[in-house]
Amino acid sequence: MAIFTCALLYPQLTPYTHYENKVLVLTYHHIDEKIKSDATITPKLFEQHMKKLKKYNYNVISMDEFIAFMKDNKSVPPNAILLTFDDGYKSFYSKAYPVLLRYGYTATNFIIVKATDIPNPKALPHLTWKDMREMKRNGMSFYSHTYDQHMLCNVNAQRETKPALVTPIYKEKEKRTETEGEYQHRIEEDIQFANERLGQELNNHEHLLCFPFGAYNDTVLKVGRENNIRLFFTTQEGINKARQEKVLRINAGAPNVSAEELIKKLESYDE
Repeated sequence: MAIFTCALLYPQLTPYTHYENKVLVLTYHHIDEKIKSDATITPKLFEQHMKKLKKYNYNVISMDEFIAFMKDNKSVPPNAILLTFDDGYKSFYSKAYPVLLRYGYTATNFIIVKATDIPNPKALPHLTWKDMREMKRNGMSFYSHTYDQHMLCNVNAQRETKPALVTPIYKEKEKRTETEGEYQHRIEEDIQFANERLGQELNNHEHLLCFPFGAYNDTVLKVGRENNIRLFFTTQEGINKARQEKVLRINAGAPNVSAEELIKKLESYDE
């Protein structure tokens, strides 16, 4: 009778398959006790998220498993989840990494490579190559959020701004906008150099690109493909099926996303 009552009160805790042959990808950014933006959550909330994923029978997979699924249709467990972080903040090492280890989870961080190569003392601290090498030995992975295109740039003399990755930049000194050729060359050099540095420092062999601000266009896709980018990570929400080129992700790293709200959002993709 007691077992029946428990099942009646907590039917959602019974393990079951939410979805199969698909992957939900979660996005986080910064973790800190002080919430200073809508892309920051507390360490406590992050741990609650991880605890709920375990409790509700979600299976966290590695980026290698995800690539094999997306590109070659290799099998993944039911209720598969990929954890991703954007921007390469130091808090991934100090706040998220210990929690991930406790739960036996892996995660990928898309780093702004220049922020590691040339740290800005006025900005939030970013990961060092040493941090990343240590974490990589324990299953974490690191890929490109561009080398130095994670910014808004002026696109005309009126100082209208757009993400640098998707638009020719207005050259103030020359009073002109980049030509299409100059724009494409800038993007190509950036993508190439980011992947080169990730290869040199972390021995990366796969090339992935996460779009700053979620912005992309045909030029970025074309240049990316020509430079062996295997998958493109967006900010569009949804569930991923095998053989997609553009990856859909769910924003989990906002302070108003409680653990209960996260599960509710994931369960909206139940079959």
